[in-house]
Amino acid sequence: MAKIITVNRKHIVMVASIFVICLLGFAGLSFWDKKDASVSNNQTPEIKMLGVTVEPASTVKDLTYGSITLKGAQVISTKTFDLIVTVQNMTANKMTNVPVELQVTLIGDDTKKVTSPGSLPSLEPGATARVAFRQIKALGDALGKSATDGQHLITLRINSNPEGGVEQATEASFRFNVDSTVKVPATVKKQ
Repeated sequence: MAKIITVNRKHIVMVASIFVICLLGFAGLSFWDKKDASVSNNQTPEIKMLGVTVEPASTVKDLTYGSITLKGAQVISTKTFDLIVTVQNMTANKMTNVPVELQVTLIGDDTKKVTSPGSLPSLEPGATARVAFRQIKALGDALGKSATDGQHLITLRINSNPEGGVEQATEASFRFNVDSTVKVPATVKKQ
């Protein structure tokens, strides 16, 4: 006597769906582990940016423009300033002709952009150096009225130069506001 087995299509679809979900989850975890491993190999940049100093000194404070409040905004109260970047060679090799570039952009208006090239003649292994960009002109001023007119983005780039020993490009960005109506405390000005 022959037995007839009936299988409900709904059960087949459910089992196949669970199998596909498990397969996709396994593939996703495998890809994530490989991507995570590749990132950890290049965690330390060849040239590390240690700090940025603004002269005259900037201040951090809350700014209010109408109903908009910017909490902890870095404010520069002059329309011309200097920017000094401190970098460190993180390799065991001497680097020469290290290209450093500063780009200042007015946030919200990509047509207002200034790029200043710079260079470090040499950088010994483990040594630190300072690169100064002088007399940078602000591209906008909030004038105590606008939350957006004085917002700037500064991007510092160290471009690769394989002939000089710099294989890896490095980039760092930060935002600040220019508002000439902000009064900087006397203690900040003396630094």
